[in-house]
Amino acid sequence: MHMHWYYNFLVRRPYLMVLAVAVLCTACITVSLTMNSAPDFSDPTLGFETRGTALGKRSTAWNNLLQETGPSGTLVTDPNDLHYFKNINYYHTKNMRKHQHHNRTYRGKNRKKPKNSKHKNQVLHLSKKIKYLQNRFNITSPKSSESHLLPTQWNGDSGVFRDYEITNDSLLSSDPSNRSEQFEYGRNTTSIDEDYHREKVQTKKSTWSILKEAPFPPYWNTDSPHVGGFFCDSPSKDYSHFVVERTGPNDTDTLFDLNGLLAMCQLQNQIVAVPSYGEFCQREELTDSCCRPWSLPNYAALLANKSSCFDLNITDVDMLQNLLVLCFEYYHDLRLSNDCSEFSPCKAPTECTRGSIVYNILHFLTDYNFIKMNDTRVFLKYAMIFVPVAYTSKILPLFHEWDEVDLKNELVQVVSMDLGLENELFNESLLTDVWLVSLGGVFVMTCIWLYTTSIFITLMVCIAVIFSLGLAYFAYTLVFKMSFFPYMNLLALVVIIGIGADNAFLFVKIWQCVLAERFSKSIKSTASAHPTSVIDGGNEHTETLQSLMASTFHHSALSMFVSSLTTATAFFASYTSSITAIKCFGVFAGTVAITNYLLMMTWLPAVVCIMERVSACATCNSKLPIQKLLLMFNKSITKFCQLFETLITKAVMNYAMLWICVFGTIGLCSAFIVLYAPGLQLPDSSHFQLFSSSHPFEIYNSKMKNEFWFEKSISAYENFKLPLRFVWGIQPVDDGDYTNPFSHGSLYYDNNFNISTMAAQTWLLNFCKNLRLQPFYQITFGILLPNCFIENFISLMDRMCIDEMDNTDRTPCCDVSKFPFEPDVFDICLPQCMSSLYATPREYYTPGVAGPRFLADRRINVSHTAQPPQVKALVLEFESNVAYTTAYNEVKKFVQSVDRWLMEQLNEAPPEMKGGWFTSELKFFDTQSTLSHDTLVAISVAMSASLVVLLLVTLNVLVSLYAVITVLFTIFTTVSILILLGWKLNVLESITVSTAIGLAVDFSLHYGIHYRMSPTAERLAASKFTLSRIVGPTSMAAITTGMAGALMLASNVLPYIQIGLFLVIVMVVSWLYGTFFLMSLLKTAGPQYGFMQFSYPLLNKGSSTSGNKYYERKQSQVIASEQLLTPSSSAIGELINSETHELESLTSSSLIKTISGTESSHPLSADFEHSFNNKIDISSVNMSSIVEHKSPSIENPASELTDTK
Repeated sequence: MHMHWYYNFLVRRPYLMVLAVAVLCTACITVSLTMNSAPDFSDPTLGFETRGTALGKRSTAWNNLLQETGPSGTLVTDPNDLHYFKNINYYHTKNMRKHQHHNRTYRGKNRKKPKNSKHKNQVLHLSKKIKYLQNRFNITSPKSSESHLLPTQWNGDSGVFRDYEITNDSLLSSDPSNRSEQFEYGRNTTSIDEDYHREKVQTKKSTWSILKEAPFPPYWNTDSPHVGGFFCDSPSKDYSHFVVERTGPNDTDTLFDLNGLLAMCQLQNQIVAVPSYGEFCQREELTDSCCRPWSLPNYAALLANKSSCFDLNITDVDMLQNLLVLCFEYYHDLRLSNDCSEFSPCKAPTECTRGSIVYNILHFLTDYNFIKMNDTRVFLKYAMIFVPVAYTSKILPLFHEWDEVDLKNELVQVVSMDLGLENELFNESLLTDVWLVSLGGVFVMTCIWLYTTSIFITLMVCIAVIFSLGLAYFAYTLVFKMSFFPYMNLLALVVIIGIGADNAFLFVKIWQCVLAERFSKSIKSTASAHPTSVIDGGNEHTETLQSLMASTFHHSALSMFVSSLTTATAFFASYTSSITAIKCFGVFAGTVAITNYLLMMTWLPAVVCIMERVSACATCNSKLPIQKLLLMFNKSITKFCQLFETLITKAVMNYAMLWICVFGTIGLCSAFIVLYAPGLQLPDSSHFQLFSSSHPFEIYNSKMKNEFWFEKSISAYENFKLPLRFVWGIQPVDDGDYTNPFSHGSLYYDNNFNISTMAAQTWLLNFCKNLRLQPFYQITFGILLPNCFIENFISLMDRMCIDEMDNTDRTPCCDVSKFPFEPDVFDICLPQCMSSLYATPREYYTPGVAGPRFLADRRINVSHTAQPPQVKALVLEFESNVAYTTAYNEVKKFVQSVDRWLMEQLNEAPPEMKGGWFTSELKFFDTQSTLSHDTLVAISVAMSASLVVLLLVTLNVLVSLYAVITVLFTIFTTVSILILLGWKLNVLESITVSTAIGLAVDFSLHYGIHYRMSPTAERLAASKFTLSRIVGPTSMAAITTGMAGALMLASNVLPYIQIGLFLVIVMVVSWLYGTFFLMSLLKTAGPQYGFMQFSYPLLNKGSSTSGNKYYERKQSQVIASEQLLTPSSSAIGELINSETHELESLTSSSLIKTISGTESSHPLSADFEHSFNNKIDISSVNMSSIVEHKSPSIENPASELTDTK
């Protein structure tokens, strides 16, 4: 009633509405694109971390702590990094050991040169070293005195030793007799013999000269191959590599035979023969040609002293096999490495160590099952070929050339590859495979064109979809201020195509039904009064375009509003997820659903009005042949649709109990599969799959990666134990933007933390002792362990106060102070002891992340009264006995046991130590836990929102309950199918479930709402009315969206493949459940005659007082030809053959009421009647068939039910 002005504006000013919407959308899109940088998809896994969870907050706080620790941060672990601490230490020690300064000065003045005997022994030692080098490299020199072995002038490259006198080597002599070290609380002071140091420098210069003149050492015999001239380097992970397997009829044979090696030789030539290979390959220094690939055929040729692998024979293969079998036990027992030399000897025979041939073959080129211990038989299933091309994202053009070449021959083929291009190729494929999305959009628009017979409406719907995305991006970036745009948001493009088509089909269907009813009523009235002629100024009822638009809005806007609202709510429910990418997708997809609805209520009605005006102007013009052909094709589609609707209606009305039992059983079984066995499986790999399972990159990462020793040694999780990290002084807070993976907030200190109290010291020592008694603790051996600093601190404090070596007075940081220490003693001595620990040689003490963190306050002035640095944070780190694993239950048990034990300890802690918390390498575990929890939360929120919206709109408990049960069964069935197809609940799958909720509600809501909008309160008639109105639009929406998803299956990008498969499944399942299960429930036990029906009192009061003035025709100055609907309307094909219905408002209880309310008494104009009758003649329509046409109208609802039965 209050929207009368809006309908009037749409009818009278449709061009203005279209122009205003187009300008607004274009401006918003332009502003959003110019003010924001283009989305970056270079890292597809960005945003997959958890934010806001308990473990997520700890992880963020831990990362912030590490970031703030260092010389440039606000915290330091080594007090020596603080400039003012050095001054404090200097002034403190100066006052404590004045006598030491006097002794040092006295020794410096009376220092004598070394005795000649000692000096001579040092010279002889250096001379023998030079003689050894000359003999080692076959360099002859004239005999001379020992002094000639120490030249006084450097003749080599002066740049090498330009600053040699101040290098660390000269300061850190390994000979303790030449050093005089003095410890000043962690600072080492070394006294050096200048004469000996000068001579040592000259000796090293002479050594460098000898090395420059030395020839290459003869590691190989004259009959042995020269590895350095055959290969440029050794194979490594830094080079691109291909996995080869046997193929053809003998695919079960081993690769390690003559035919297999020759076939691999031919295959590697195919790899290096692509045009761009020379631009990316590593080249030899002498010939400037590409280096040889590292492969079994090339190593066999090297061992046989042959220049080409095509020259191999059976003897060469047997020789290589015997060598590998002989040396395998040394490789297996780790007695063979890739760097066997005199300085790093290997405990293996010489033939096994030459040139690292055996090591490279076993470690890089053959699978780990190639040779087994105590077995002389060999079987090679997979082999690796390394090419001298860098493992980098810059070789994408080279990959495309390899991808175009069929890398296979009759015996072998490349089954997978690892080139370091996953992210780069994925980023490119996201854009290149958009044509598949576009192809699906073209199919949807073609269906809309055939359904509406209007290319104009089709193009406008397509533009509306584009505008929906543009407006959503504007709101996403500028209104919601969300700067991170993950690639997952691109999946909303596929979703909006389906949603937009669904709304367009529904609006056009209601529009055609309204038009058909009004024309039918006009024809019947004219035929009954004047069967043979047209009478001007008759009493037949007509409808203006404004009233028809109001009727269409009355019955389509509500249904589209509810479906769009529930769909958007389902998407927005994903905002409850703790994963950034899922949050962003939920916001963007929900915004797209809302913007599409707004355009369907503004853009599409104005477009329909423009189309009717254009049709009015073209009434008398002859149609083009293509238009006639399209009209005939539309009539055929209309007849098929009517037949299809009739079959569906009869199937539902006659076999309702069968459908309830069948789909109910499927739904219950699906719920069991989803909730119990096998259930939603969590991912068991931290690797996020980007491409289809058949892609060579994914084959390598999922299967081949674990077949070779070099990959197993790199990714051997069994060697990595989960650390036990306990943190005090830092609050586990994450105040960053959860929708932005680059925003991690700030570091917040716990102001209650104080480690210097005696109670805190005692409790912390007991904490470390109790931890070592726990079942998850792993014993760690070492001299000075960094895990529990309080133990090392106590040990360092248990030293003599006066150092007998240099008479240093350490008071009070010595045995005069007893544990627990006084707070002031603790504050003074802890920085000194920690600096001493960090100055300890790394053979005895290796610093880690554990230890106290000192506040690096840059504002402190250096003075004699400055205070020692303050401990602001504390980290204790131990090693657990739980190996790193992706098994969710094992890690969950570990985390729960550690958290439980920590809480018990913190309950007994003093107040200043109660703020501790535990963290570890739990990022993947937290993602698993979040996915399992948040997915169920999203489903619950979406279901609750759908139920609330249905109750508020239909005001009927049974209809709402049936619809929600149908949607729930739809989701369970869809997810169970995906589970049976092998899907695991990863980030992409979680988004898919959210999308399933958003799309599954549409069809059920349309059926439920139109059941309530039925003009009859009787159950059977209302069910048939709903089916006759909604089966067509929902079927077209399901077909178009499902086919658009099917076209996505041709992509190589896994997100496109999964969203395409999901769309096919969810469209089929949701349409089947909505049409057969929900409508069978309503037909069998649906509410009738106002049962469990509620109403809004205020609306009923307003309705009783105002009547139907909303639809009454107002006085207008507009020309009749512009306001009346012409017979050349786009619905003219539906005019004769469509069913006529009377629509009813939601809250009305009347059984007999027309669609438009009060009928107008204005007669049709003479021009309108003439053109209409001409149209009837062109269509060759029998007037009597029109009058006798049957429809499930409210005037005789029971007559149709007998025919159906």
